[in-house]
Amino acid sequence: MNNNNEKGVILVVDDEKEVTMSLKGFFTALGYDMLTALDGNEALKVIDSIKNLDLILLDVRMPGVDGIQILKYLRKTNSKTKVIIITAYDKEVKEEVEKIGIDGFFAKPIDLSKLIDRIRYVIEDSRDTRVYPTKEKGEPEIKQTPKARLLFVEPNPMVYGFTCGFFAGEGLIDGEYETKVVYGDRGDLAKEGLNVLYDYQPDVVIMYDSLFDMEDTKQFAGLMMNSSHKPKTLILHGLIPKMEYEIIGLRKMGIQFCNQNSMDDAGFRTSNKKLSDFVAKECIKHGLVKK
Repeated sequence: MNNNNEKGVILVVDDEKEVTMSLKGFFTALGYDMLTALDGNEALKVIDSIKNLDLILLDVRMPGVDGIQILKYLRKTNSKTKVIIITAYDKEVKEEVEKIGIDGFFAKPIDLSKLIDRIRYVIEDSRDTRVYPTKEKGEPEIKQTPKARLLFVEPNPMVYGFTCGFFAGEGLIDGEYETKVVYGDRGDLAKEGLNVLYDYQPDVVIMYDSLFDMEDTKQFAGLMMNSSHKPKTLILHGLIPKMEYEIIGLRKMGIQFCNQNSMDDAGFRTSNKKLSDFVAKECIKHGLVKK
């Protein structure tokens, strides 16, 4: 494991910019040093220039130099960098990359909780490359007991990963949660969000402030809070502060507001922690988690 960073240095290689930036934001929130490359040529330059690269999250199908070529290059140079493949072409490439040697394989869309567990394991383990899902004796099982169900209503994976990543980090939050997220905009999201509300029955609904205008937010909140499964609390979070009268108005409708207004690099973790602390306080108030 890299000695200069408590968690490790990870390179994300994917020609889908939204996927790349979402993973960067998500794992930055968990304390990793994140690098990105949007094509194979750029990735090779990073690989050759960074000596303490712990892990690569590698897409396969990319223009120019593809992921398989990068993987072969790493094995040819005897690089100790771990590689987890993330691809939409699971049946076509899984057998080929396993023969070359990988440390994990995930098909899109990614199960983030399983990816987090795998990354923790391969970075902290110093043995030779293993092929996922082969399980070595002694590999730890990570189990969590959900105490509160959270439903996130977010614009896209990038915003969710960037502003809510702490909720996936063991030991970074107060309380233990089961989480679900829905994405979209305005009417479509409102419809999907309500469907998930009935199916998932969350204790807490967390909405991104800039997703709707305020009238839409009030309407959506009213539908949620008057549904057959009324959540214990509805939290609006965002980066733009509100006036005190606005916050009072929201509270009268049963909406709590959390301002995460510090998204520079220095304040990134503080911003995420602010939301997790806010959620924890609400859950404690409603008896969903223990103090």
